Amino acid sequence: MQQELDKMKEEVTKRVYKLFMAKFAGNKLQFAKAAGCDEKTLRLLFEQGQGMTLNLLFKLAYALEVSPSELLEGLSLKK
Repeated sequence: MQQELDKMKEEVTKRVYKLFMAKFAGNKLQFAKAAGCDEKTLRLLFEQGQGMTLNLLFKLAYALEVSPSELLEGLSLKK
């Protein structure tokens, strides 16, 4: 199960990164300000694969102008 969770975390991070690049052209400072978080948080997320809290997911979705469910669409754990 942990491997599945790690893959899901990686996929959500990729989705966020893709939207971030399209909307903010790689400017982490602008993205951090729009999301109300530290730039360091984004560096840790994108460069070191750190996980994100539910709170951060909502903030990033807001800044990217998408719903959190769009970022999670199609992801589920196998039973």
